[in-house]
Amino acid sequence: MRIKRILLLLITVFSGGIYAAEAFSGDTLNSDKLYRDSTYRRVIKEGSSSLNCYFSYPQGGWQIRRDYGDNAYELEKLDKFMRSSFADTLIYVRRITLTGYCSIEGSYADNEILACNRANDFKNYLNSEYGLSRRYPVTVDYIGEDWDKLRSLVDTSTLPGREDILTIIDNTDIFKGREKKLMDLQNGIPYNRMMTELFPLLRRVEIVVEYDLHRIIEERFQCKLTETEFQEILVRERAATVATEFQLAEPRCREEEKQFRNEEVESLEERDFREKQTAERTAGHRMKRETRKLHNRLMPLFAVKTNVYIWAGMTPDFDYTAFTPNLSVELFFGHRWSAVASAAYANWNYDGDKSHWGVSAYSFEPRFWVNANRMYHFFYVGAYGQLGDFDNRSTDNHRMTEGTANCTGTYWEGGLSAGCYFLFNAHWGVEIGLRGGYRVSDVNTYDVEIPYNYFNRHFKEKHFGVMGVDISISYRFGSQK
Repeated sequence: MRIKRILLLLITVFSGGIYAAEAFSGDTLNSDKLYRDSTYRRVIKEGSSSLNCYFSYPQGGWQIRRDYGDNAYELEKLDKFMRSSFADTLIYVRRITLTGYCSIEGSYADNEILACNRANDFKNYLNSEYGLSRRYPVTVDYIGEDWDKLRSLVDTSTLPGREDILTIIDNTDIFKGREKKLMDLQNGIPYNRMMTELFPLLRRVEIVVEYDLHRIIEERFQCKLTETEFQEILVRERAATVATEFQLAEPRCREEEKQFRNEEVESLEERDFREKQTAERTAGHRMKRETRKLHNRLMPLFAVKTNVYIWAGMTPDFDYTAFTPNLSVELFFGHRWSAVASAAYANWNYDGDKSHWGVSAYSFEPRFWVNANRMYHFFYVGAYGQLGDFDNRSTDNHRMTEGTANCTGTYWEGGLSAGCYFLFNAHWGVEIGLRGGYRVSDVNTYDVEIPYNYFNRHFKEKHFGVMGVDISISYRFGSQK
């Protein structure tokens, strides 16, 4: 017996050495030999192979239909598995187990029947396509509700209430309301997510191929082995398999490392190219902005503008009269200072000749600009003075009630101003501002007896508040530098 063991050891070591050497001798091995050796290594290392097929079935159905759902893909995956598992005639199979599984929803008894039917139909399909039962011993099993698989999926998931779900599965019996507790947990939110994300992974049929390693090794070494001898050789064969795969992996690792470096270089080149493109685009945008700024950079000498607010017939207290033509001239000096001279005049009827609007206004306003860039834009503050006269006539009952319908007189006012100027381009812009201060008016009022106006009284009116609204369109003259 000792001599036999020594001989077996020598055969194992010698064959393993030849095998490892041959794996790298391209001129002594053909592709079929390489394929057979790789199959042998896989079988010795794993001892079995398995595949889960996630077939789609109609509600309550169990027959496999290629044209239903993703079944064509699953059947193609099954065919590849069968070809790789049974391609080598020297690989002996001890047993094949087919198991049908169902998810947990519904009646337990119905799920058991469904799982059994699906497992048997899976066997019928394998027999018709591959003659499985004629060649190998086949066992059919089924699990009506695969709670073990569900627990494993939940444990690695991000479901809300994951710990509570695991507690219910571990501590509540299937037939004492386990599923009902899951359905009631957090108003059914975790259960509904399980139905969508996890339950489809429970509905499957599984094929497990267990190899007859004892017979395979006896066939390889051409001798009968006791169980002890078989276990000793199996340990050494698996060690040799690991060593061989490590040796085979080295060239692949080097190639993968080379490919990785090439991909890394390409990635860096692509990143540099994109960064260069981004930098060029950014520089282009910056140049356009600078060009636009230079184009819009005007050192103004003076500006001509008009207030569209009073052109529209609006007054500072947001009342509507008749349009009032106006013009302003602004002179710029001293980097931050400017002075505005304005005039406005109107003398015509409006509102279907029911009213007359007559007014004149002459003002002067020095300004201080906050930005010291000699472009005179954005914010300014100022002080102003204005004087003029007025002649307002109306038969409108509302105006007559207010006592402002029929009056003439003169006025003067003064106060502060503030506003902001926005550029359209180098020359055009819009100015928005307010005036507030104190006004004194010398007023003569009249009573109306159509077609005559009779003098009523004379008085002075004093008023403090908003005196002007400025929404002006401006055109500036100057030099671009």
